Amino acid sequence: MRPRTAERCILAIVLLAAASAAPAQPGGSVRITSARSAALGGLHAALADDVDTLFANPAGFRSAEPQLMVADLTVGLSGPIFDIAGVFIEGAGADPADLLASDPVQELLTNLYAAASVLGPLSLAYVGNGLGFGFFSRTQVDFTTVGTVPTVYTTLQEEFDFAGGYALRIPLPDAWNSSLDVGVLIRGTLRGTSTSSQDSLTFFENLSDPGALLLGGPFRIAVGIGADVGIRYAFKDVFAFGLAARNLYAPRLYYDYSSVSGFFGSEVPADSTGLEPIDLSAGVMWRPSLGRLARYVSDLKIMLDYTDILDFLTHPATARNPVLHVGLGAEVVVLEVLSLRGGFAQGLLSAGLGLDLSVFTLNLSMFGAELSPEPGLRPVFNLVLGLQFVL
Repeated sequence: MRPRTAERCILAIVLLAAASAAPAQPGGSVRITSARSAALGGLHAALADDVDTLFANPAGFRSAEPQLMVADLTVGLSGPIFDIAGVFIEGAGADPADLLASDPVQELLTNLYAAASVLGPLSLAYVGNGLGFGFFSRTQVDFTTVGTVPTVYTTLQEEFDFAGGYALRIPLPDAWNSSLDVGVLIRGTLRGTSTSSQDSLTFFENLSDPGALLLGGPFRIAVGIGADVGIRYAFKDVFAFGLAARNLYAPRLYYDYSSVSGFFGSEVPADSTGLEPIDLSAGVMWRPSLGRLARYVSDLKIMLDYTDILDFLTHPATARNPVLHVGLGAEVVVLEVLSLRGGFAQGLLSAGLGLDLSVFTLNLSMFGAELSPEPGLRPVFNLVLGLQFVL
Protein backbone atom coordinates (compact mmCIF):
# COMPACT_ATOMS: atom_id res chain seq x y z
CA MET A 1 0.00 0.00 0.00
CA ARG A 2 1.37 3.43 -0.87
CA PRO A 3 2.42 5.68 2.08
CA ARG A 4 -0.19 8.28 1.19
CA THR A 5 -2.93 5.66 1.26
CA ALA A 6 -1.63 4.29 4.55
CA GLU A 7 -1.82 7.75 6.12
CA ARG A 8 -5.44 8.10 4.98
CA CYS A 9 -6.22 4.68 6.41
CA ILE A 10 -4.89 5.52 9.86
CA LEU A 11 -6.64 8.91 9.80
CA ALA A 12 -9.94 7.26 8.91
CA ILE A 13 -9.65 4.97 11.93
CA VAL A 14 -8.87 7.87 14.26
CA LEU A 15 -11.81 9.95 13.00
CA LEU A 16 -14.36 7.16 12.98
CA ALA A 17 -13.20 5.25 16.06
CA ALA A 18 -13.69 8.21 18.36
CA ALA A 19 -16.86 7.04 20.06
CA SER A 20 -18.47 4.09 21.76
CA ALA A 21 -22.14 4.53 20.86
CA ALA A 22 -24.29 6.31 18.35
CA PRO A 23 -27.89 7.27 17.93
CA ALA A 24 -30.01 4.97 15.79
CA GLN A 25 -30.09 7.75 13.23
CA PRO A 26 -27.93 10.86 12.80
CA GLY A 27 -28.88 13.97 14.72
CA GLY A 28 -28.11 13.33 18.39
CA SER A 29 -25.09 15.23 19.68
CA VAL A 30 -23.23 16.32 22.78
CA ARG A 31 -23.36 20.06 23.47
CA ILE A 32 -20.84 21.51 25.92
CA THR A 33 -21.38 24.82 27.72
CA SER A 34 -18.19 25.03 29.82
CA ALA A 35 -15.69 22.73 31.47
CA ARG A 36 -16.95 23.74 34.92
CA SER A 37 -20.63 23.10 34.21
CA ALA A 38 -19.75 19.77 32.56
CA ALA A 39 -18.02 18.61 35.76
CA LEU A 40 -20.93 19.80 37.93
CA GLY A 41 -23.60 17.78 36.15
CA GLY A 42 -24.77 20.57 33.84
CA LEU A 43 -26.21 24.01 34.43
CA HIS A 44 -27.80 24.82 37.79
CA ALA A 45 -30.59 27.37 38.13
CA ALA A 46 -29.65 28.36 41.71
CA LEU A 47 -25.90 28.78 41.08
CA ALA A 48 -24.87 32.36 40.35
CA ASP A 49 -21.16 33.03 40.61
CA ASP A 50 -19.63 33.17 37.11
CA VAL A 51 -20.43 33.80 33.44
CA ASP A 52 -22.27 30.46 33.15
CA THR A 53 -25.12 32.37 34.80
CA LEU A 54 -25.84 33.74 31.31
CA PHE A 55 -26.91 30.24 30.27
CA ALA A 56 -28.41 29.07 33.58
CA ASN A 57 -30.67 31.76 35.08
CA PRO A 58 -30.75 35.52 34.35
CA ALA A 59 -31.99 36.20 37.89
CA GLY A 60 -28.48 35.32 39.06
CA PHE A 61 -27.03 38.54 37.60
CA ARG A 62 -27.98 40.35 40.82
CA SER A 63 -26.24 37.93 43.21
CA ALA A 64 -23.13 37.17 41.14
CA GLU A 65 -19.90 38.94 42.05
CA PRO A 66 -18.78 41.18 39.17
CA GLN A 67 -16.76 39.15 36.66
CA LEU A 68 -15.48 40.09 33.23
CA MET A 69 -14.30 37.29 30.93
CA VAL A 70 -12.22 38.67 28.06
CA ALA A 71 -11.33 35.37 26.34
CA ASP A 72 -12.28 31.72 26.53
CA LEU A 73 -10.91 28.65 24.79
CA THR A 74 -12.72 25.42 25.64
CA VAL A 75 -12.00 22.23 23.70
CA GLY A 76 -14.21 19.15 23.99
CA LEU A 77 -13.81 15.63 22.62
CA SER A 78 -16.44 12.89 22.64
CA GLY A 79 -15.64 9.20 22.41
CA PRO A 80 -13.64 6.42 24.08
CA ILE A 81 -10.24 8.07 24.33
CA PHE A 82 -8.62 4.85 25.53
CA ASP A 83 -9.95 2.93 22.54
CA ILE A 84 -8.38 5.52 20.24
CA ALA A 85 -5.07 5.06 22.05
CA GLY A 86 -5.45 1.31 21.60
CA VAL A 87 -5.89 1.80 17.84
CA PHE A 88 -2.65 3.80 17.72
CA ILE A 89 -0.78 1.14 19.69
CA GLU A 90 -2.15 -1.68 17.56
CA GLY A 91 -1.47 0.23 14.37
CA ALA A 92 2.22 0.80 15.13
CA GLY A 93 4.12 -1.17 12.50
CA ALA A 94 1.00 -2.94 11.19
CA ASP A 95 -0.25 -2.92 7.63
CA PRO A 96 -3.11 -0.35 7.48
CA ALA A 97 -5.27 -2.62 5.29
CA ASP A 98 -5.01 -5.46 7.81
CA LEU A 99 -5.72 -3.01 10.63
CA LEU A 100 -8.89 -1.73 8.94
CA ALA A 101 -10.07 -5.31 8.43
CA SER A 102 -9.44 -6.36 12.04
CA ASP A 103 -12.45 -7.27 14.21
CA PRO A 104 -11.90 -4.57 16.90
CA VAL A 105 -11.70 -1.79 14.29
CA GLN A 106 -14.68 -3.11 12.33
CA GLU A 107 -16.69 -3.24 15.56
CA LEU A 108 -15.79 0.39 16.27
CA LEU A 109 -16.74 1.46 12.75
CA THR A 110 -20.19 -0.14 12.78
CA ASN A 111 -22.32 2.31 14.81
CA LEU A 112 -20.41 5.25 16.21
CA TYR A 113 -20.72 8.84 17.37
CA ALA A 114 -17.67 11.12 17.43
CA ALA A 115 -17.45 14.85 18.00
CA ALA A 116 -15.02 17.67 18.58
CA SER A 117 -16.01 21.15 19.66
CA VAL A 118 -14.26 24.45 20.29
CA LEU A 119 -15.81 27.31 22.28
CA GLY A 120 -14.07 30.59 21.62
CA PRO A 121 -11.54 32.03 21.43
CA LEU A 122 -13.94 34.84 20.42
CA SER A 123 -15.70 35.20 23.78
CA LEU A 124 -16.54 38.21 25.91
CA ALA A 125 -18.90 38.16 28.87
CA TYR A 126 -19.77 40.09 32.01
CA VAL A 127 -22.05 39.33 34.97
CA GLY A 128 -22.63 41.27 38.18
CA ASN A 129 -24.44 44.27 39.66
CA GLY A 130 -27.65 43.12 38.02
CA LEU A 131 -26.22 43.10 34.49
CA GLY A 132 -25.25 40.27 32.20
CA PHE A 133 -24.08 40.29 28.61
CA GLY A 134 -21.92 38.16 26.37
CA PHE A 135 -20.72 37.22 22.92
CA PHE A 136 -19.69 33.64 22.19
CA SER A 137 -18.50 31.62 19.21
CA ARG A 138 -18.64 27.86 18.83
CA THR A 139 -17.39 25.36 16.24
CA GLN A 140 -18.40 21.70 16.31
CA VAL A 141 -17.98 18.73 14.00
CA ASP A 142 -19.88 15.45 14.46
CA PHE A 143 -19.37 12.07 12.81
CA THR A 144 -22.05 9.41 13.01
CA THR A 145 -21.93 6.03 11.29
CA VAL A 146 -24.94 3.80 10.68
CA GLY A 147 -25.09 0.28 9.24
CA THR A 148 -22.87 -2.77 9.00
CA VAL A 149 -21.32 -1.26 5.87
CA PRO A 150 -21.11 2.20 7.45
CA THR A 151 -22.63 5.31 6.00
CA VAL A 152 -20.83 8.27 7.54
CA TYR A 153 -22.97 11.29 8.44
CA THR A 154 -20.93 14.44 8.96
CA THR A 155 -22.13 17.70 10.50
CA LEU A 156 -20.06 20.88 10.70
CA GLN A 157 -21.56 23.75 12.66
CA GLU A 158 -20.41 27.31 13.31
CA GLU A 159 -22.44 29.39 15.75
CA PHE A 160 -22.36 32.92 17.15
CA ASP A 161 -24.45 33.85 20.19
CA PHE A 162 -25.19 37.30 21.57
CA ALA A 163 -26.90 37.81 24.94
CA GLY A 164 -27.81 40.65 27.25
CA GLY A 165 -30.07 40.94 30.27
CA TYR A 166 -30.88 42.53 33.59
CA ALA A 167 -31.93 41.35 37.04
CA LEU A 168 -33.50 43.33 39.86
CA ARG A 169 -34.06 42.62 43.52
CA ILE A 170 -37.52 42.53 45.06
CA PRO A 171 -37.42 44.15 48.52
CA LEU A 172 -38.13 41.76 51.41
CA PRO A 173 -38.34 42.46 55.15
CA ASP A 174 -34.91 42.56 56.80
CA ALA A 175 -36.04 40.05 59.40
CA TRP A 176 -36.39 37.40 56.70
CA ASN A 177 -32.62 37.42 55.97
CA SER A 178 -33.55 36.60 52.41
CA SER A 179 -33.30 37.97 48.90
CA LEU A 180 -35.55 37.54 45.88
CA ASP A 181 -34.32 38.38 42.40
CA VAL A 182 -36.01 38.28 39.00
CA GLY A 183 -34.26 38.59 35.66
CA VAL A 184 -34.70 38.54 31.92
CA LEU A 185 -32.25 37.80 29.11
CA ILE A 186 -32.54 38.45 25.37
CA ARG A 187 -30.44 36.30 23.04
CA GLY A 188 -29.57 36.34 19.37
CA THR A 189 -28.19 33.36 17.44
CA LEU A 190 -26.59 32.98 14.02
CA ARG A 191 -25.75 29.40 13.07
CA GLY A 192 -24.46 27.77 9.91
CA THR A 193 -24.73 23.99 9.53
CA SER A 194 -23.33 21.84 6.74
CA THR A 195 -24.36 18.18 6.58
CA SER A 196 -23.26 15.34 4.33
CA SER A 197 -23.55 11.57 4.11
CA GLN A 198 -21.09 9.29 2.37
CA ASP A 199 -20.35 5.62 2.33
CA SER A 200 -17.22 4.65 4.21
CA LEU A 201 -15.16 4.18 1.03
CA THR A 202 -16.01 7.66 -0.28
CA PHE A 203 -15.37 9.11 3.15
CA PHE A 204 -11.96 7.44 3.13
CA GLU A 205 -11.14 8.80 -0.32
CA ASN A 206 -12.14 12.36 0.68
CA LEU A 207 -9.88 12.54 3.72
CA SER A 208 -7.30 14.44 1.70
CA ASP A 209 -9.98 17.01 0.71
CA PRO A 210 -11.60 18.46 3.87
CA GLY A 211 -13.81 20.71 1.75
CA ALA A 212 -15.47 17.76 0.04
CA LEU A 213 -15.63 15.89 3.32
CA LEU A 214 -17.32 18.60 5.40
CA LEU A 215 -18.88 21.09 2.97
CA GLY A 216 -20.24 19.02 0.12
CA GLY A 217 -23.80 18.53 1.38
CA PRO A 218 -26.81 20.72 2.19
CA PHE A 219 -26.15 23.96 4.07
CA ARG A 220 -28.54 25.70 6.46
CA ILE A 221 -28.41 29.17 7.98
CA ALA A 222 -30.47 29.67 11.14
CA VAL A 223 -31.21 33.10 12.56
CA GLY A 224 -33.01 33.35 15.85
CA ILE A 225 -33.84 35.40 18.90
CA GLY A 226 -34.88 34.18 22.30
CA ALA A 227 -35.97 35.31 25.73
CA ASP A 228 -35.11 33.69 29.06
CA VAL A 229 -36.68 34.64 32.38
CA GLY A 230 -35.92 33.46 35.87
CA ILE A 231 -36.31 33.92 39.60
CA ARG A 232 -33.86 33.19 42.41
CA TYR A 233 -34.52 33.12 46.14
CA ALA A 234 -31.67 32.95 48.67
CA PHE A 235 -31.73 32.55 52.46
CA LYS A 236 -28.69 33.77 54.48
CA ASP A 237 -26.37 32.85 51.60
CA VAL A 238 -26.77 29.24 52.76
CA PHE A 239 -29.73 28.06 50.71
CA ALA A 240 -30.90 29.14 47.26
CA PHE A 241 -33.71 28.15 44.92
CA GLY A 242 -33.80 28.98 41.22
CA LEU A 243 -36.44 28.63 38.53
CA ALA A 244 -35.52 29.43 34.91
CA ALA A 245 -37.59 29.39 31.74
CA ARG A 246 -34.99 29.15 28.98
CA ASN A 247 -36.29 29.74 25.46
CA LEU A 248 -39.52 31.13 26.86
CA TYR A 249 -40.04 32.49 23.36
CA ALA A 250 -37.43 31.58 20.75
CA PRO A 251 -38.48 31.81 17.08
CA ARG A 252 -36.09 30.70 14.34
CA LEU A 253 -35.84 31.53 10.64
CA TYR A 254 -34.11 28.95 8.44
CA TYR A 255 -32.56 29.36 4.99
CA ASP A 256 -31.69 26.10 3.21
CA TYR A 257 -29.14 25.87 0.39
CA SER A 258 -28.04 22.88 -1.66
CA SER A 259 -24.43 23.47 -0.56
CA VAL A 260 -22.04 26.04 0.86
CA SER A 261 -21.19 27.02 -2.71
CA GLY A 262 -24.85 27.80 -3.29
CA PHE A 263 -24.84 30.09 -0.26
CA PHE A 264 -21.90 32.08 -1.59
CA GLY A 265 -23.32 32.00 -5.12
CA SER A 266 -26.64 33.24 -6.46
CA GLU A 267 -28.84 30.36 -5.28
CA VAL A 268 -32.23 31.38 -3.89
CA PRO A 269 -32.73 29.47 -0.62
CA ALA A 270 -35.85 27.76 0.63
CA ASP A 271 -36.97 29.41 3.86
CA SER A 272 -38.95 28.14 6.81
CA THR A 273 -39.67 29.04 10.40
CA GLY A 274 -39.61 27.20 13.69
CA LEU A 275 -39.86 27.67 17.44
CA GLU A 276 -37.43 26.30 20.00
CA PRO A 277 -39.23 24.42 22.80
CA ILE A 278 -39.20 25.99 26.24
CA ASP A 279 -36.80 24.52 28.80
CA LEU A 280 -38.30 25.04 32.26
CA SER A 281 -35.73 24.05 34.89
CA ALA A 282 -35.65 24.28 38.68
CA GLY A 283 -32.85 23.76 41.17
CA VAL A 284 -31.65 24.22 44.72
CA MET A 285 -28.21 24.97 46.17
CA TRP A 286 -26.86 24.42 49.69
CA ARG A 287 -23.72 26.12 51.04
CA PRO A 288 -23.19 24.64 54.51
CA SER A 289 -21.19 26.39 57.23
CA LEU A 290 -17.66 24.97 57.27
CA GLY A 291 -16.65 25.85 60.84
CA ARG A 292 -12.98 25.05 61.48
CA LEU A 293 -12.61 23.65 57.99
CA ALA A 294 -12.89 27.21 56.67
CA ARG A 295 -9.15 27.57 57.25
CA TYR A 296 -8.52 25.18 54.40
CA VAL A 297 -11.81 24.87 52.51
CA SER A 298 -12.85 28.23 51.08
CA ASP A 299 -16.28 27.16 49.85
CA LEU A 300 -18.57 24.18 49.45
CA LYS A 301 -21.60 24.08 47.18
CA ILE A 302 -24.04 21.23 46.61
CA MET A 303 -26.66 21.57 43.86
CA LEU A 304 -29.64 19.54 42.64
CA ASP A 305 -31.68 20.36 39.52
CA TYR A 306 -34.46 18.96 37.39
CA THR A 307 -34.19 20.26 33.83
CA ASP A 308 -36.65 20.53 30.94
CA ILE A 309 -39.60 19.83 33.21
CA LEU A 310 -42.24 20.18 30.49
CA ASP A 311 -40.60 18.13 27.72
CA PHE A 312 -43.51 15.68 27.63
CA LEU A 313 -45.77 18.61 26.71
CA THR A 314 -43.54 20.91 24.65
CA HIS A 315 -41.78 18.26 22.53
CA PRO A 316 -43.26 14.84 23.32
CA ALA A 317 -41.64 13.18 20.30
CA THR A 318 -38.19 13.70 21.83
CA ALA A 319 -39.13 13.55 25.54
CA ARG A 320 -36.64 11.70 27.71
CA ASN A 321 -36.80 9.39 30.71
CA PRO A 322 -37.20 11.41 33.96
CA VAL A 323 -33.88 10.06 35.25
CA LEU A 324 -32.08 11.92 32.44
CA HIS A 325 -33.47 15.24 33.69
CA VAL A 326 -31.78 15.04 37.09
CA GLY A 327 -28.53 16.97 37.59
CA LEU A 328 -26.49 16.77 40.79
CA GLY A 329 -23.25 18.69 41.41
CA ALA A 330 -20.81 19.45 44.22
CA GLU A 331 -17.81 21.77 44.33
CA VAL A 332 -15.15 22.17 47.02
CA VAL A 333 -12.74 25.13 46.83
CA VAL A 334 -9.45 24.53 48.66
CA LEU A 335 -7.33 27.52 49.71
CA GLU A 336 -9.21 29.72 47.21
CA VAL A 337 -7.16 28.26 44.34
CA LEU A 338 -8.06 24.61 43.69
CA SER A 339 -11.64 23.54 42.93
CA LEU A 340 -12.61 19.86 43.11
CA ARG A 341 -15.87 18.99 41.36
CA GLY A 342 -18.15 16.05 40.89
CA GLY A 343 -21.61 15.48 39.51
CA PHE A 344 -24.29 13.25 38.07
CA ALA A 345 -26.34 14.03 34.97
CA GLN A 346 -28.19 12.05 32.29
CA GLY A 347 -27.73 8.96 34.45
CA LEU A 348 -23.91 9.23 34.26
CA LEU A 349 -21.13 10.52 36.51
CA SER A 350 -18.88 13.52 35.98
CA ALA A 351 -15.75 14.88 37.64
CA GLY A 352 -13.28 17.69 37.21
CA LEU A 353 -10.99 20.25 38.75
CA GLY A 354 -10.16 23.91 38.33
CA LEU A 355 -7.19 26.15 39.06
CA ASP A 356 -7.90 29.83 39.72
CA LEU A 357 -4.65 31.65 38.98
CA SER A 358 -6.08 35.15 39.29
CA VAL A 359 -5.79 36.37 35.70
CA PHE A 360 -6.79 33.06 34.13
CA THR A 361 -8.63 29.91 35.18
CA LEU A 362 -7.84 26.41 33.96
CA ASN A 363 -10.61 23.79 34.08
CA LEU A 364 -10.61 20.10 33.21
CA SER A 365 -13.61 17.78 33.27
CA MET A 366 -14.69 14.28 32.31
CA PHE A 367 -18.36 13.41 31.98
CA GLY A 368 -20.79 11.03 30.40
CA ALA A 369 -23.62 12.01 28.05
CA GLU A 370 -26.62 9.94 26.97
CA LEU A 371 -27.63 10.16 23.30
CA SER A 372 -30.77 8.07 23.64
CA PRO A 373 -34.04 8.91 25.47
CA GLU A 374 -33.44 6.08 27.98
CA PRO A 375 -30.64 5.68 30.56
CA GLY A 376 -27.64 3.59 29.63
CA LEU A 377 -28.55 2.74 26.02
CA ARG A 378 -26.04 4.95 24.19
CA PRO A 379 -23.60 6.61 26.60
CA VAL A 380 -20.69 8.67 25.31
CA PHE A 381 -17.52 9.56 27.20
CA ASN A 382 -16.34 13.19 26.99
CA LEU A 383 -13.26 15.21 27.90
CA VAL A 384 -13.28 19.01 28.20
CA LEU A 385 -10.38 21.40 28.75
CA GLY A 386 -11.11 25.08 29.26
CA LEU A 387 -8.94 28.18 29.66
CA GLN A 388 -10.62 31.44 30.64
CA PHE A 389 -9.07 34.88 31.07
CA VAL A 390 -11.07 36.71 33.74
CA LEU A 391 -10.69 40.20 35.18
